Amino acid sequence: MEPYTVVYAQAVIDFLLNEITSKRVYERIDRYRTILASFPDLGALYDPVYEAARPPFPCRAIAVPDTPFTLYYAIDEQLRRVNVFAIEHQRANPRGRFEG
Repeated sequence: MEPYTVVYAQAVIDFLLNEITSKRVYERIDRYRTILASFPDLGALYDPVYEAARPPFPCRAIAVPDTPFTLYYAIDEQLRRVNVFAIEHQRANPRGRFEG
C-alpha cells in the first residue's frame, strides 16, 4: 500500500525555519514526516483536559523523542494525507493552544 502524503501547514514550516536552531533537532522532527507517512496512527488521539486546548476537529499528537516538541496532526483517510497543523514546545501553556 502506498504511504500517506505528509503536509506541513505554513505555521509549522515557519516554526521550523524560525524557531529550530539545532540541525539535530530539525532532522529529528523532519524524520517524523517519513514515519507518519507509513504509520499515521502512531500518535495518540489528542484529548486535552482544558477545553481551550481542544482544536475544532479530532486530531492526534506525537512527542518527538529527544526534542522538546510535539506535533499535532489530522488524518484525511480519503486523500491518504497527514496534515501536520501545529508544532509546539512541550513547556508551552496548553490553554488557548490553537487560538489564532
